[in-house]
Amino acid sequence: MQIRKQVIYSLAAKVIKLKELKNLLPDPINMNHPAELRNFVYIPPFNLTTMLKRIFETSIVFFFILFFNSCSTTKSVRQVKEKPAGFNAAREFRAAWVATVANIDWPSKASLSTAEQQKEAIELLDFLKAHNFNAVILQVRPQADALYESKLEPWSYFLTGTQGKPPSPYYDPLSFWIEAAHDRGLELHVWLNPYRAHHVAGGPVTDSSLVKKKPELMVHLKDGYWWFDPSLKGTQDHGVNVVMDIVKRYDIDGVHFDDYFYPYPSYNGGADFPDTTSHKKYLANGGTLSIGDWRRESVNQFIHRLYLEIKKEKKDVKFGLSPFGMWRPGYPESIAGFDQYEELYADAKLWLNNGWIDYFSPQLYWPIGKAAQSFPVLLGWWSGENKYHRHLWPGISVGRDTSSRTVTETLNQIMVSRGMLPNSSGIIHWNISSVMGNPNMAKMLIEGPYAVQALVPSSPWLDNHAPAAPSVTVNQNDDSVTIRWNHNNEKDVFRWVVYYEYGASHGYRIMNRADRTLKLPPHHGKNKLTSVAVTAVSRSSNESYRTEVHPNVLAIIPRKGWNASEAKPYKSQTPVQITIHHEGGKVLHETDNAVQKIKNIQTWGMGKDRNWTDVPYHFLIAADGTVYEGRNRLTVGETATEYDPSGHLLICFLGNYDEQKLNENLLEVLTKLIAKLCVQYNVSPETIASHRDHSKMTDCPGKNIYPYFENDYVKNKVKEMLLAKRD
Repeated sequence: MQIRKQVIYSLAAKVIKLKELKNLLPDPINMNHPAELRNFVYIPPFNLTTMLKRIFETSIVFFFILFFNSCSTTKSVRQVKEKPAGFNAAREFRAAWVATVANIDWPSKASLSTAEQQKEAIELLDFLKAHNFNAVILQVRPQADALYESKLEPWSYFLTGTQGKPPSPYYDPLSFWIEAAHDRGLELHVWLNPYRAHHVAGGPVTDSSLVKKKPELMVHLKDGYWWFDPSLKGTQDHGVNVVMDIVKRYDIDGVHFDDYFYPYPSYNGGADFPDTTSHKKYLANGGTLSIGDWRRESVNQFIHRLYLEIKKEKKDVKFGLSPFGMWRPGYPESIAGFDQYEELYADAKLWLNNGWIDYFSPQLYWPIGKAAQSFPVLLGWWSGENKYHRHLWPGISVGRDTSSRTVTETLNQIMVSRGMLPNSSGIIHWNISSVMGNPNMAKMLIEGPYAVQALVPSSPWLDNHAPAAPSVTVNQNDDSVTIRWNHNNEKDVFRWVVYYEYGASHGYRIMNRADRTLKLPPHHGKNKLTSVAVTAVSRSSNESYRTEVHPNVLAIIPRKGWNASEAKPYKSQTPVQITIHHEGGKVLHETDNAVQKIKNIQTWGMGKDRNWTDVPYHFLIAADGTVYEGRNRLTVGETATEYDPSGHLLICFLGNYDEQKLNENLLEVLTKLIAKLCVQYNVSPETIASHRDHSKMTDCPGKNIYPYFENDYVKNKVKEMLLAKRD
């Protein structure tokens, strides 16, 4: 509104050369001017000759005035950069693993119908959304099979109970999960086991199994597992093809591997991995690496190649690894236990050192206080190895019981991680059932560390392009304020952030991709809504500039908001007219304490000096435009003048409007309040008047308010609002 009028003033001053036009508002509008201009800007009277000479120029001015006034009633709209730290949306990766192997998490059993599978998936995703998670890691390849349509590998046994059998009625589970996750503002990362070809819980080995179709790539382990030989080029090629098939065909956010590279020794009865033949061929062809280094190099080549392939196809798809939590015993010095470097042939330190990943999630499944595998000690060591400053989001799992010890340990690990990694915090929970099936854990998360929504941290090495800022409008309807936004390229946007301020307090809501509106209350406690801003957030979690709006809302603070004393009984009324007052005391500035002022008025009015039953007015308007509820509207107000105020709704401006100006914000708040009351109590706008219109004993509401009643500006403006509401 202010910007609009400045433009109007500038145009009018250039065309009709009016001196000091910018100072005329909020002076009263002269109602003798042409009706079409009354509601826009005050123009001093012209004689007829002057008006005829300038009719063309005036038409131009009218065009611009009409154009600008057709816009939203929002006070101002501007794009701004980020606010100071503390007012930005939180950033934290909050994810949970959803395991499909052995039907650990989903589907709960292999015999479920399509509808039952989808119902369970929605329940899991709804839980994550309700608890302010922002990512899900779904296992889609547990044993060289697929929980999605694939020409490379068979449908998963864990999906239908028969390997190679599609779901019936047919659907693509991965497509379903992606759309449902994205609709809830959750990233979806596909989790694949790169080398496991058959799990002991995966049913019989069928003709559709890769064990039968590619036997030259397989080794059999003593505990019944089948494993790809990681050293073979065919294994690497097939694994890369499987991953890239998903990357190319599905709208995923990340690719994820866990700790299964070469198998744990127990899978082969404690014996060495049976790849002696492959290593002998390698040596015969001139290879020089020891069997351990050769195995590690096979995995290293696969990890590096896969990272490059993913980035070549879709740079913004993240590649994440979640290895065993310790690299080697003695790193750092106090750490003891399993050696993944020697046993799984996983050189996880190298992958992190070289930046071959976008996020790194070591499985730190030990308590903070366990000296030989201490959570913060290990996290700190991994952080020191993060040479390329990739995301370090540890995986945690401290137990599945509902005890306070488990819940407290989880809380402490989240907070320790935040404190140690403040620039890109994040946690992955093993697993979703451990959280969802533990009410105490879920309650702790949503009431504690996850009480506030968070965006996923951005990955500037992948994409640092922020989308354009959205367009925003703000409108008030009855007791809510509706924020609406749109974008010129919605494909660039994954989420939205709506920031808001109530006085000195502020907050935000993170909205999902399909959302275009948000309703907010016009006030929070005793503070009115003063600012709204909306940003667009890309798939890479880059946030746009803010489109900031400063609405002039009608906020009516209830009596408890100013700590009103209980009113004494008084005669009742039916409102039939509206009368405007001003307090008439000291000048009240926007920054002054209006609440204390009203409390003082009530104390004085109910004291010996007046002996009134309550604060005398039904509504009181502070200098910042906040409206405070006064006495019961169905109770007669009280004045110290000769007329009976029965049937009057009394509205009082706090301050002295003989001395202070009535600015346009206050004038707008007044007309909105009156229009609301006219509708609520079926009061005719013809009854709108000032205190002095009813009493010869006063000049209330002051010389800077009264002219707006004298020339019927307020009355006509209210009529316009009522007409617009009916339309």
